Amino acid sequence: MGKFRLSGNARQAAGIFLIAVMLWIVVYAPTPLVVYEPGITFETAPFVQSSNGTGIQQTNAGTDKSGVFMVTTVKLTDAKYWQAIQAIWNKDFQILSKNSVMNGLSEKDYLARMSKDMLTSQNSSVEAAYRYADIPYKVSPEGLQPDDESRKITISASDVGGPSAGLMFALQTLNLLLDEDFTRGFRIAGTGTIDKDGNVGSIGGIALKVVTADRAGAELFLAPKDNYEEAAAKAKELRSEMKVIPVTSLGSAIAAIQDEAGLTR
Repeated sequence: MGKFRLSGNARQAAGIFLIAVMLWIVVYAPTPLVVYEPGITFETAPFVQSSNGTGIQQTNAGTDKSGVFMVTTVKLTDAKYWQAIQAIWNKDFQILSKNSVMNGLSEKDYLARMSKDMLTSQNSSVEAAYRYADIPYKVSPEGLQPDDESRKITISASDVGGPSAGLMFALQTLNLLLDEDFTRGFRIAGTGTIDKDGNVGSIGGIALKVVTADRAGAELFLAPKDNYEEAAAKAKELRSEMKVIPVTSLGSAIAAIQDEAGLTR
């Protein structure tokens, strides 16, 4: 029996089929990996509200320079093989195993945990601001209840997960509680967890958040002290004009902004 041989047209068709399969694997096939990349930056003001709907505008009195506080995010998605390959040279892609990120949780449970962390962070943001502003309050099953009901603050940011927006929401809360603009006219991005005492904690993905803030035109970037070196190095790599500032607490963040504005503490 003679050897089986493909005709020229058959070999060409087989080659095209194999290439198509390889392309499908690279572009579409599921992997056990996830990719972190720069996300979006959004202003905090629309998400933080007082019970009576009042609050000062984020403008620097006597000038035409407006200031805003901004939350930075990272985007987390299932990684494809082409992204894993691209991560070799693209520093804005961070590839990790899905299990290491989700710690064995299902996607549904992981998202639920992120939502819970965000709600806890929002409560801590408001409580830290109450304490800084010396506003009396009580903790009830319904949440934080200030003695003066007009000082009640609510934060609505259900589409954002995790605890890392705490610092920026606390700063925005102070803009509503006190007759003072804490932006000092700057476009201020930042990140960091916060507890009820106003202590700022480190977060993950700081380099990606620096990229996000730089793209949004931030002038200052508030980074937890433990993340500062990585954040500053990334800003230098980007040749960004944005200044990275290390902070340890809500009070130190406010003081640092005042320093940048040339104000006496």
